[in-house]
Amino acid sequence: MSTPPAPLPPLHALAAFEALVRHGSVARALSELGVSRAALTGSLALLEARTGMQLLIRHSPTVELTDEGLAYYHAAAAFARGTADWLHGLGSGFATEVRIAASPGVARLWLAPKLDALRAACPGVALTLSASESLSDLDRSECDIAIRYCHPADHEDSRILWQETLGVLAPASRALALGLRALPELLASEPLIEHARLPWTRLTRQLGLTELPRPPVLVCHDLYAALLACARGDGLALMPVQLTQDFCARHGLKTVHPLRLPDKSYVLLVSARGQARPVVQACADALAALAQPIAEADTGLPQGAQDLPPD
Repeated sequence: MSTPPAPLPPLHALAAFEALVRHGSVARALSELGVSRAALTGSLALLEARTGMQLLIRHSPTVELTDEGLAYYHAAAAFARGTADWLHGLGSGFATEVRIAASPGVARLWLAPKLDALRAACPGVALTLSASESLSDLDRSECDIAIRYCHPADHEDSRILWQETLGVLAPASRALALGLRALPELLASEPLIEHARLPWTRLTRQLGLTELPRPPVLVCHDLYAALLACARGDGLALMPVQLTQDFCARHGLKTVHPLRLPDKSYVLLVSARGQARPVVQACADALAALAQPIAEADTGLPQGAQDLPPD
């Protein structure tokens, strides 16, 4: 006589486990579920008893999963997302979640100013944003969409948002006077601010200089901090023109020279699970629409701006 299959765990146990791991915090899981800590602990114990597996090493103060627990979480998360997507598709006020990861610079400088427009384009979608430089969050499906600064050929199925160029930024009050001087003269006489990933040496090579005439007065690993220093008048900054457009408009920065340096692209990457979710594809379409190329007059570039040849 065959043994009857074990019944599936109750939905409340699956929901408790999925929410706890997704949030990584007992407090946030309790807030979403609207249950007591004792009820959450009981649901987790019931889930482990029904599955016959140890899923959690511990869940307080941080969530730590066993290997079996991680695999089970992916299955539970797929079920939760599928259910939420189906209800959202009914158009009856049900919400679903889309998770977006971007580098800190992109998240703060480009994505944050466009959140209202993105929410309007994706009604009923709860957007969860994270700032990360690593692609591991996409590989492990911790996010649905990632925005990355790279060469599109480096990633299969990447979707170009825009091709970036670098320009020399300065406060608007000095832009006209600085723009009348040749770039080699500016590099030799003006203090320079450098972002670690955007070295001035790239520009000096294009200008035929053997070395930077004077070292930067400030080197930042944070794009936003480098822009703030430039806006204070601490020095010139070599920055992505389109990425920094909103910041420059708010803080009075202008591109002071007509020569621009071609750079990498900003691209959209969608996780394997996200590719199977229409709501994720719709969100990716909305992000792409928000990344339409900007007019030259909107960048603060001098008229007749010209691209330098690729590095």
